[in-house]
Amino acid sequence: MKVFVAGASGVIGRPLVRQLAGAGHEVTGMTSGEAGRATIEEAGAAAIVCDALDAEAVRRAIGSTRPEVVVNELTKLPRDYDTRK
Repeated sequence: MKVFVAGASGVIGRPLVRQLAGAGHEVTGMTSGEAGRATIEEAGAAAIVCDALDAEAVRRAIGSTRPEVVVNELTKLPRDYDTRK
C-alpha cells in the first residue's frame, strides 16, 4: 500500500514509518526540515521536505506521491518526549 505520513520524523511518526516500511508498504514521509529527511530515509521511506502550514505545498507533496492512505502525525512535541509515559 502507498502511504503518505505527515510528521514522519516526529516523536509519533518515526516509529510508525519504521513499522509501515518494515511491513513492506511504500512509504513517503513529510518533514519540515533537512534533518528530518535523514531520519525518514534511515527508516526505509522516501522523504519530502515541506512546510505543513503551506496548504499548496502540502497539496503538491501529496499529489506527487499519489498515496492510497494519508496519515497525519503532525505534532509539536519535543524530540526527547517519552510516549511510554
